[in-house]
Amino acid sequence: MNQDRLYTLLVRTFVYVFAINAFSYIFADVDLWGHIKFGSDLLTSKSLPLVDTYSYTAGDYPWINHNWLAEPLFALIYSWAGSSGLLIFKLLVGLAIIHILSTLYFAKSGNRLAYALHFLLIAPVLVTGFATRPQILTYLFTTLLVLILQKYFDGNSKAIFWTPLLMAIWVNIHGGIVAGILIFGTVVVVEFFRRLLTGGDSIKPLLLVLFASCLALLINPYGYKLWLFFWETIPKDRPIGEWGPVPLWNTSFLSLKILVILFFITLFLPGKKRPWELTIIILGIFYGFRHERHSVITAILMTPYLPLRLADLFESDAFKRWVPKVSARTHTAVLWVLAGGILFQAHSHFYKYKEADFQIQVNPAVYPIYATRFLDTNRIDGNILILFDWGEYILMKRPASKVSIDGRLWTAYPDKVFRDNMLFAEGAEGWEEVLERYPHDIILMNHRNSGLENAAGWVKIYDDPLARIFIKKTDPPSPVLEKFNRRELIYPKDPVSWTFP
Repeated sequence: MNQDRLYTLLVRTFVYVFAINAFSYIFADVDLWGHIKFGSDLLTSKSLPLVDTYSYTAGDYPWINHNWLAEPLFALIYSWAGSSGLLIFKLLVGLAIIHILSTLYFAKSGNRLAYALHFLLIAPVLVTGFATRPQILTYLFTTLLVLILQKYFDGNSKAIFWTPLLMAIWVNIHGGIVAGILIFGTVVVVEFFRRLLTGGDSIKPLLLVLFASCLALLINPYGYKLWLFFWETIPKDRPIGEWGPVPLWNTSFLSLKILVILFFITLFLPGKKRPWELTIIILGIFYGFRHERHSVITAILMTPYLPLRLADLFESDAFKRWVPKVSARTHTAVLWVLAGGILFQAHSHFYKYKEADFQIQVNPAVYPIYATRFLDTNRIDGNILILFDWGEYILMKRPASKVSIDGRLWTAYPDKVFRDNMLFAEGAEGWEEVLERYPHDIILMNHRNSGLENAAGWVKIYDDPLARIFIKKTDPPSPVLEKFNRRELIYPKDPVSWTFP
């Protein structure tokens, strides 16, 4: 192998290993328990529930499960390989994204500096969305859509005909299909007007594929009702961190901001630019800054374009005059540094997983692990008034219980149920009325609602630094309350495992 090929191999490997850090988040996502439980129940029942059956507050409210095909996949992986299998799956999805985008780049340019600069910047952006959850499949499908578009506009006219199949699978995997059809539709509209104004190839194949893709969106268990759901819920404000905007005037999301600055700089550089490509990147920047979780899509959309423009800049005569010529000895030193960097990163990633026993971890400072163990030890079940973030954890850990709310949000709960739970959790004005509005048996809450200590008709039976448990007073006393009064409830003291679930 000559030095040039070795150089490229080491740079590319360094990027892959560096990116693994973006995919190696080992702590459980708030919805992971639900994805596994819902998927497992679907595999067991072999039918898709059309109404919610896991809560006691939503009644027969319709359940639009836009993850219905991804969740059995997660459940199967977990049943076969445990949480280690889910970590490996997530890692493979992330590496597939990096590999596809890297291959696209090296098919058109061999400039290693531009490649390294861009890909070392997008890796920290990918961290934003790479928890173990179905949305990582949206990032993969976005990458596949980008691949199809690049192949088509580079001359492979048949590539575009894969789009309807991609959309038909995507629409059953994750709600990110909305981004997918928006991206593709934008490309077709921009091309329609460009060809109308400047002439060129017929737009009919693109219009035909767009029409077929729109029909493919109806190939889901809910048909058009899924799209009515998206239409009603997407404009709603979500009081969830990842749906918040990217802060502009601080150093957070610094890599994303640098990428955007570089993109706008390239607009002033010479060279042919494709209008459809610039349009979807600008669209991606808008939504990426509007919602943190969409910043990953922004980075993916920028990737085929930006490193190539940077490569043009680094290969220009002006840049070469400015940069001194590198000696052969310096190149050799760089090769050794790259090799050392690869080994160091691989070693640190390995020990990161090893310390966690190669399994997903559950942080007891975030989830009510000790409180749930108390419920399990004393076999306490019922309708549990719970925090939004804890709902799916309890659904998997205490399957005989029902919850007041969980992470499915509007896919399974009406607005009023969600607002009532948020009001209660915050201890806002009127929280006491929530206690009378639904048939609660148990309250499992953090310490934010201080007024709960004096709630009429409720008895606190458990308290730890994170969570409290209350049970309802009844006449005659319930078996749990009788045990509490006789001091017969068991309070385990041993440390708990951090290993999922």
